[in-house]
This record gives sequence, C-alpha cells and structure tokens, in this order.
Amino acid sequence: MTVFIVIFISMSFGLLMHCFYLLPELETLELDEGEKDLERAVMAINRELEHLSLFCYDWAEWDDSYRFVKDNNQAFIESNLGENTFLHNRLALLFFIDRSGRMVWGRCYSGEFEEFILIGELSEQKWPTKHPLLQHRRNDSLIKGYLQTVEGPMLLVARPIVPSDGVGDIRGTLVMGRLLCDGCVELMRERTQVDMEVWAMDCDTLPPEACQARDNLTHQNSTFFVRDKNWLYGYTYFDDINQKPTLLIRTKAWRTNYKRAKEGVFVDMTSSLLAAIVVAFLLSYLLHLLISRPLARFAGALAEISSSGEMKQLEVKSSADEIGHLQREFNRMIQRLHEDAEKRSSIESDLRISQASLSAVLDAAPDGILTLNDRGIIKTVNLAAARMFGYECEALHKRSILILSAPEQRSVLQEEMLQLRADPDNSVFTLGIEMTGIRQDGTSLLVHCKVGSVDIEGGVRFICIVRDITGLREIHEKLMRAKHLASVGEMGASIAHEIRNPLAGISGAVQALIDISSAAQPDYKILKEVSRLTDRIEGTVVQMLEYAKDWQPEPQQSPVVALIKKAVADYGRQTDLGNTVIRVEGSEEIRALVDPELIGQVLVNLMTNAVDSCTDFRGELCWQVEKSLREVYITLQDNGSGIDGEVQKSIFKPFFTTKESGHGLGLAICQKIIEKHNGTIALESLVGVGTKVTIMLPKSKFLKT
Repeated sequence: MTVFIVIFISMSFGLLMHCFYLLPELETLELDEGEKDLERAVMAINRELEHLSLFCYDWAEWDDSYRFVKDNNQAFIESNLGENTFLHNRLALLFFIDRSGRMVWGRCYSGEFEEFILIGELSEQKWPTKHPLLQHRRNDSLIKGYLQTVEGPMLLVARPIVPSDGVGDIRGTLVMGRLLCDGCVELMRERTQVDMEVWAMDCDTLPPEACQARDNLTHQNSTFFVRDKNWLYGYTYFDDINQKPTLLIRTKAWRTNYKRAKEGVFVDMTSSLLAAIVVAFLLSYLLHLLISRPLARFAGALAEISSSGEMKQLEVKSSADEIGHLQREFNRMIQRLHEDAEKRSSIESDLRISQASLSAVLDAAPDGILTLNDRGIIKTVNLAAARMFGYECEALHKRSILILSAPEQRSVLQEEMLQLRADPDNSVFTLGIEMTGIRQDGTSLLVHCKVGSVDIEGGVRFICIVRDITGLREIHEKLMRAKHLASVGEMGASIAHEIRNPLAGISGAVQALIDISSAAQPDYKILKEVSRLTDRIEGTVVQMLEYAKDWQPEPQQSPVVALIKKAVADYGRQTDLGNTVIRVEGSEEIRALVDPELIGQVLVNLMTNAVDSCTDFRGELCWQVEKSLREVYITLQDNGSGIDGEVQKSIFKPFFTTKESGHGLGLAICQKIIEKHNGTIALESLVGVGTKVTIMLPKSKFLKT
C-alpha cells in the first residue's frame, strides 16, 4: 500500500505539473513568438517609412528644389519629375508646396497601371496652412505617418525645402508618398519571414477574427491575439497623420509546436503510469517475499529478548538466507559487546584527543574546508569557510551547500554534484572550478572550488576546499586590460607614423589649391572641406601618438584645489564657456602625490566633455575635492544631457566616441594617466540628469606600475 500510495502521489503531482505549469508555459512561449512576429512586421513597415524619409531628405535639401519652389522652371520638371522618377523610386505621390499652401507642382502615380492618377484625399490645389504635413518650424523638421486613400494605405513623409547647406529660410514643403501595395507587403514577408497582412481599419471584407481584434485594439492595448485550432493571429494598428486609427496589421503563425507538445505530454503520462503500476506490483511482491515475512519472524525473537531484558543469544535455525546470516551475526555481536566494553573507554578518550587536534588543524587552515554527504548536506565546516561566507559554523551544519552559491548557478551545481557522485573521475569538481558564492548578507564573491570523495563509516563523504579568488581575479583582469591597452597604443602609434607623412603631403597640396582659388569658384568649398577633414585626421593622429606615450609621472606633493583652479583658468582662456558656470569646492590644504602637468591634462579633458554635454542649456559644473586616510577623491558633476547605460560600458575604450568630430581617445588617455598614478577613474551618468566622474589618487604613497 505504501508503494502504491507513493507512486500515485508522484504520478498525480506529475500530471498536475504538466497540466497547470508545462502546458500554460507552452502557451506563453507561443504567445511570445507571436509578439516577436508582430514586432518584426511593425519594424518592417517603419523601416519602409524610414527609407522614404531619407529619400525625401535628399530632395528637400537640394538647391535645385529650393529654386524650383520659387521659379517653377520647366527644365527642373523635365529633368527630374518625369514618370521614371516615380517608377524607379516606387513613389505614388510627389508634391512641392510653398509656404502659403499653394501647390507649386504635384502628381500622383499608379505603379500598377503606370500612369498618373488623382487621389481625392490629397488635393493637388491649395492646401490649408494648418495641414499636419505643413507644420515645419525648423530646417531639420520631419513629419511622417500613414494615410488611407482610395488607392490603398500610403506612407507619407514631409520635409521643409531648404538650401543644401541647411542655412536659409524654409521656402516650402516637399511631400512624398509610397503605397503599401501587395508587392510591397510581399517583399516585407520575404525579408522578415513573417506571414503578415495589411488592411484598412474600415475595410468591409475583414475576416471575423480581424473584426474582433479591431474592436478590442485601443491606445492602452495596442496588440491583440486570437487563437483557433491551427493558427495564432496577432493584430496591431497604426494611426494616420490625423491621429486616427487607419492601418490594421495581422501576423499569422502555425500552432504545430503547441499541438505536438500537448500530445507528447499525454503520451508520456500514460506510458509512465502503466510502467509505474507494473513496477509497483513487482516491487511489492519481492518486498514481501524476501524481506517482510523473514523479518517478522526475526522480530518475534527479538521481542522475547526485549521483554526479558537480558542480552542473550538467539536460537538460530539453520537457514542459508540473509535473515539466518543476520541471526548468526547478531549472536556474535552480543559476544563481542562484552569484549569491547573494556576497550571502549580508552578508544573514546583517544578519539576525543584526535578530534580536537583535527579540529584545530582545520580551523587554522587559510582555505575553507567543508565535508558533505552524498546529497550535498554540510556535515562539518572550518572557521575559514564560515568567515568567508559570513556565517557561524553552527548555522551551516546540516544545511545544503547550495545556499552558498548564486541562485542562477544552483541547478548547474546540483547536476555536477550528481555527476560527481556517479563518476568522480569525470567531474569538473576534481580539477576545480570557479563559481560565484553568496555570503549571508547577500553580497557575492568569486571562489575556486575543488571536491574530492572519501568513504567514511560505509558512506561516501565529499571534501570541499573553497578559496576566495575575488582579489586574484581583479588583479588578473587589471593586468590583462593593461596589456591590451599597451598593444592598442603601440598599434596606434605605428599607424599614426604611417599616416602622418602622406597626410602632410595631402594637406599641403590642398592648401596650395586653396591659396590659388577664390570663394567664387565652384570647387572652393570642396577644397575647404578636404582641408578641414585632413586637419581632423591630423588631430586624430596626434591623439593616437599621445595615447601611445609611455608616461612616467614625476610625482610631487601638490595642492589639488589649486591644480583644478589653474586647469579651469587655462580652459577658460582657450574656450568660450558661454552660459556654463564652473565651481570648485574643497579645502586648499588637501594634497596628493601627482604629476601636475599630467593631472592638469586629465582635468581639462574632463571639463571639455562636461561643457560639450551642456551646450543646449545653462551648464553647471562643480569640482569637489575630498580626502580619506590614504586617498584623495576628485569629483566632477555636471547637469548635461547624460550618457546612456549601454554607452557607459564602452566610454573608456580607445577610439570609442559619441561625438561627430571626436577622436575617441580623450577618456582613454585620462584613464591611462590616472592608472600610471596608481589611481582609479569611474563614471556614473543618468540621461537627462547629468554625469559624475570620480578620480581616486593616492595621498602620499606612489607606486609605479
């Protein structure tokens, strides 16, 4: 009965897990895939709109377009506004509209019939000045969206018509449109590998499930999913340029995986149930035949000894089975009990001394040493291990070793422990592995763990030796990063020397051409641009050579606040700070062992980045200097635009920059100089709040690295 009850409970639990966890999880996974398909469909349509926006940008900032709005010259129409322009660029609409809303020139084109057509929703005459597509306040303005027309859904983009250099008044608006035709949607299907459809929201021929989705889609719930026996449908929509729902997007995916998984679950449960019933019958019969009945007879004999209270030998019947052997051994045990009683006191005394010695040796060991049973339960632990993980020794006794590992690693650790128990020679623990440990207070540490096995008292015990390698890993990573940066510096210096000589020749030749040219000549602007770009390359080469230097600071005790004030004064003379305010806070008495010239270079570089981030508003920069017992901390806080979290991970990498004209070596040079002073530099930033840079420098002791 016990065997059957255990099997029944186990099978019931398995069935509940399949029905209430596995199948709902499969449905959730299916819904996640549907959401991804819907996202890819939306991205494909937005990407088509973005391509049209870039094409419109090229035309809107074209000097010929700028002149055409004013003079409406026929030559421009014949050269650029023919049927080929619409056909080759898949345009369905191209309008030139002046500032008053008057249509300078405009055509609608049908790619299906290859002829110009009329679209009633977009007038080719006078447009109202408050039309959504004409609301441009800046030269780089962009208005884009969607519109449902009689010809079908249309992508619309409007940009202001301005000169090519971007300087000048807005003369009008350029509107371009592209139909979301069946061919365009089919191309998106091929690119995304998603079965998608695009309909008008007011279409009369929508399938019933699409009508249901349309009625349930709102701005709060922008997606809707419908399941039937074989398909999963995903729906979303786009608003038109008037902020009204206009396009209904549908994706469709087979539910094959879910159906197969569901069938597999029930087949698995049925076969497992039949196998469990057969095993239960066989096991019950064998238990009764080989164990239960013989033990019942043996228990009766022992009950007689128990009732009499006398340790006497049993009357053994001649049987060759295990129970008979057990009875004979029981008689020998009774005989040996008396013989061993005298030896026990001496052995116990020696054992206490031995245990005390072993405990002292284990507690004196620098590494953590734990003993585990075959289920990973801690039996003993030394002081080093308890202190390493922040526990008392008694608190770890009889607890699972898994509580000392990170939650995400516990399943892997459990599998490796099973492998260690099954085949110790092929387990990674025998060679030692690195893993993340968790202290009692929740903090983590990096440890090296090595496990061996030993037979104790007829059972397997595992000896686990743990060493905290957090400090060693930090030192190793620092050495590897320094080695990598040195290689980058050497490579940068080599490339810089190779570039500089031909660059000087190019710069000289361009300057000579500029000197013999005048501003009226058409190539003059091109020569000036080439000259500017060669100067930029020269700046990059200089930065690369600067980064490749092997700085050897000449440290001296220097007042930190005075160094900052001097750097601020030098920077203010070289740069127009505009509305930016720079404050310096801290005691004039704080000193650090630094090279003033190199630290000054770091301070100026950091101020340059901070001021650049505050160009669009009134900037505030605050330098703060503080000290501890051994270090000096220099902090620069600004109220700039901030840095994205992903960008912060690469901000100190050589040649990484977010500026259009940056070299990507400023912060890398700063980090290299600070590390040469045996210090550290760190950056914290929030987008829209500002950036904080913290430098730690030694106050008195300077170590060359």
